[in-house]
Amino acid sequence: MQRTLARALLLAVSLLLLAVFPVAAQGDDDGWLLSSDSDSVIIAAQQDITISPTDTTDGLVLFEGSAVVEGTVESIVAVDADVTISGASANVERVFTVGGSLNLAESATVGDVFYTGTEVSDDGTVTVTGELGDVQDELAGALAAIVAVLIVIILFVLIGIFIASLAMTLLVIAFGTDQTRRAAATIGQDVFKVILVGLLMLVLPSALFWLLAITVVGIPLALLLLVFWGMVAFLGQVVVATWIGERILPRGRSAARPYGSAFLGMLILLLLSWTGVVPLLAGIFGTGAVTLAGWRMLRSGGNPPMPPGYGQPYGQPMQMAPPPYAPPPYAPPAPPPAGQQGQWPPQGGQPPASWPQG
Repeated sequence: MQRTLARALLLAVSLLLLAVFPVAAQGDDDGWLLSSDSDSVIIAAQQDITISPTDTTDGLVLFEGSAVVEGTVESIVAVDADVTISGASANVERVFTVGGSLNLAESATVGDVFYTGTEVSDDGTVTVTGELGDVQDELAGALAAIVAVLIVIILFVLIGIFIASLAMTLLVIAFGTDQTRRAAATIGQDVFKVILVGLLMLVLPSALFWLLAITVVGIPLALLLLVFWGMVAFLGQVVVATWIGERILPRGRSAARPYGSAFLGMLILLLLSWTGVVPLLAGIFGTGAVTLAGWRMLRSGGNPPMPPGYGQPYGQPMQMAPPPYAPPPYAPPAPPPAGQQGQWPPQGGQPPASWPQG
């Protein structure tokens, strides 16, 4: 583990050197060699490098392979390579090796020599003007500190994303409660359409993005498409969160219920985001529901009817429907008094004067 991290660190150093010094590349089937025009920096892999007594080089970075240094080198970094520094003309200020071997011989002069996992040999004639030692423990401590810092940074980033997602969810609900409810209701009503449209919304924008990007001229449009698709994807997450939350919270008409539903649903989605499957499914259902709801809104002129069960906005009192009309019970007219049957019904709609008056 430590050697792997050390290799990564040395690779980063090599790339930094490549960025600082202009280099030219040479390669074959066995490896590659990068060197600047003035040979001030040499970076090689699986190569045999020789620096003669009359050569002066600022830096040598070697991955595997071997190096014989008889001239002047400011810094040597080697990974799994065999390095020999020998001769009275050899003068190296700094050496750092991981694995491989390091041979110091024949009156060479070196400054600081640090190594880990390297076989070091010294014939006793070498002059060491700096420090010489195994830095495995120090390197492990430094790498552990770097890893700890990265973990803390990643943790803070994740917490920031977590809080920002919840805050943006509540903001979407604040400005589009009914629109979000319409889109959420679409998931339960037209589930197959939602899945189909959601899959298309994952494939088509991606294909269009790359088609625009490879034209170079269309890169600005590709970036705008990416931003637009990202907004649709997030709105889809809010819609799915609302759909989940409304099936968990008890039913009610409180003005705070849509906020609670969306918040609870988004919290569940965020906690399950590590699975990978849940965000994918939420993306398919969410983008499909948002797209269908948006299309229906355009077709209806911006005011589509609310789906069944969503007839009234939150926060307003429930409007109870009037009871169905029930006609009064039928009461047959009273029969005429005895002896007046022939005058029924009375002429002109008025009962005879002989009838008792109620």
